Amino acid sequence: MSRLSYFFIAVWVIGISVAKAATPVVLVEHQGKYQGYFEQPRLGLVVYQLNTSASLYWPAAKLFKTDVDTKLKLEQQRTELQNQLAALKHEFQQDSDSALAASVEKLEKDIASWELAGNMNLPLDPDSVRAKKSLNPLLAEGQYKLLVSARPTELQMEGLVAEHKMPLRNAVSVDSYLGSISILEGGSDSFVYVIPASGEFYIAKTGLWNKSHQEVSPGSLLFIPFEQRHLPSEFSDINEQIVELLLHKVVTQ
Repeated sequence: MSRLSYFFIAVWVIGISVAKAATPVVLVEHQGKYQGYFEQPRLGLVVYQLNTSASLYWPAAKLFKTDVDTKLKLEQQRTELQNQLAALKHEFQQDSDSALAASVEKLEKDIASWELAGNMNLPLDPDSVRAKKSLNPLLAEGQYKLLVSARPTELQMEGLVAEHKMPLRNAVSVDSYLGSISILEGGSDSFVYVIPASGEFYIAKTGLWNKSHQEVSPGSLLFIPFEQRHLPSEFSDINEQIVELLLHKVVTQ
């Protein structure tokens, strides 16, 4: 091989190395703008640099992973859930229960429209994150989307309910919202799922016989599930399947 060939190979290798060095290993999108990091940043650095306004309400903030692999896994999860719902709808149709079949169809359409990304489920308040090492992990390489805005004034809703949002009320229990919404056929008014901005989802008891006072924090999402008595045994966990996917829905406040 000639010296000239060796020279061009060396230039090519150096070019690849420079290109890699110039590509951020972590890219975070917030409100249409991007912040790149050439070394894995800690979460505290990211939220500190993006905390650009005193009006940002961090208790309702969410961080999503948006790389291709994460989204492909969620799309597979969506497909499996849609197949389950199609089978459930078919069963209701076979039983000539058109109202329940219509409720399932509404769910199918909603779920098909969801924007999905990998919810990191991390507390994101800049002061807390930077002050406590356990809350300040290194971010893995990849692409992310940060959602944080002013304090939410609406409660987001999904599931067997006609409305998708309603005004958020201060210091009221979950059950107080149910009298103002239209629950569809088969939907539960005795228990609902509450999905906070960060932390685990929980089931709120809202029936006359099991009611307990449980408030909804700003940035939470309410899921109205199927009442269990309407579900055939082979679909008994369909509510949990929907919630597991709903955790990854990108909801803009």
